[in-house]
Amino acid sequence: MRSRHVCVIGAGIVGCATAYALARDGWRVTLVDALPIPGQGASRANGAQLSYSYVEPLATPATLRALPGWLLSADSPLRWRPRPEWSHLRWLAAFTLACRWSQVRSTTKALLALSFLSRDVLHGWLQEQPGMNAMTLHGRPGKLVIYRDAAARSAVLRQLTWQAAMGCEQQIVEADECRVLEPGLAATGGGPIAFGVWTPSEEVVDAAALANELARASGAALLFGRQVCGFDMRGDAIQAARFGRGEGSLAADHFVLATGPSAASLLSPLGLALPIEPIKGYSVTLPIIDAAAAPRASVTDTARKLVHARLGDHLRVAGFAELCGHDRAVQARRIDALCAAVQETFPGACDFRDNQAWAGLRPATPSGRPLVGPTRWSNLWVNAGHGALGLTLAPGSADVLASLMGQRPCAIDPDPFRAEAMVIRH
Repeated sequence: MRSRHVCVIGAGIVGCATAYALARDGWRVTLVDALPIPGQGASRANGAQLSYSYVEPLATPATLRALPGWLLSADSPLRWRPRPEWSHLRWLAAFTLACRWSQVRSTTKALLALSFLSRDVLHGWLQEQPGMNAMTLHGRPGKLVIYRDAAARSAVLRQLTWQAAMGCEQQIVEADECRVLEPGLAATGGGPIAFGVWTPSEEVVDAAALANELARASGAALLFGRQVCGFDMRGDAIQAARFGRGEGSLAADHFVLATGPSAASLLSPLGLALPIEPIKGYSVTLPIIDAAAAPRASVTDTARKLVHARLGDHLRVAGFAELCGHDRAVQARRIDALCAAVQETFPGACDFRDNQAWAGLRPATPSGRPLVGPTRWSNLWVNAGHGALGLTLAPGSADVLASLMGQRPCAIDPDPFRAEAMVIRH
């Protein structure tokens, strides 16, 4: 009996994790991407943090209150460029409705379950693939979140108490202890620190390297440099994915769409509207020239909305969120701000003359929940919309999708992420 053939479209970290999970289940996999190698879109140089306990969505009452001030400042962590498009306006309306504490709590609870599954799945994969830890710079340095506003303490404590009931192991630490846990903060720390939150279980990994390793280890047939531009249909099923530039098509038994921010435009001709908007983020990767001055732990600066992760002999700092359509331009102003923040927080740690600047589009749903599961088409599946948590959630969402496609029980409740329920028909 021939093995089932699945075409996974998109070779970012989510698509490569999906290919690996399906191959483990006995599927014959073909992995397709428009770029020449895996992990070159939003996975190329993201924040590198596996933030299993930090999954609260962007859509919160606090975000909604802060938006007016952010939007009026050219240097704010969030920018919005209005677009007169129905899909954009519908996404904004849904985002606003999601900014309710009841919605935030239910989404956070679902995302924590998915992130803990993702952690366990990734650890299992790393054990299956000797040497992958070193190749992907995977490690567990812990995560320190620093707060510069003492007034935030009561709200943070409430959040930690609530999350502790779901398995998160986090603790509030005082300013002096922050500097003990992360000696790199001892010089200046980028300014006064009110307190911090320490989570020893948090990890780091190079997302692009992990995507490459998973693609290789999956044994999938790799079709790179091929842009999927549409589908050939028969009845309620897809027969083949069509490539652009007259490059033919690919037939398969099933198709998984894991193309991130372009997923919505690919499905629109099929009468489906995915509620996904691209949110641009930035990063800069810097050579470390003073190991003692550079952070050992992952550090999140809540005042600046920036994350710092050490990857071998480099430091990656990432941040900002720009709702500006599919613009991938790297703005020098943003990169300068990232470099200035590193110099202020960890003076002397890095060489800024050799910085690797990057901007990528993170595919975000209004609620922050990714779309994982079937669509109205009998052999079309979606695994997209992970926002800034794509790296953290990729192994878990791949495991959920593989379970659904294999018609076996999922390790967690898949209903909060069901793509079928969240896809709007035109």
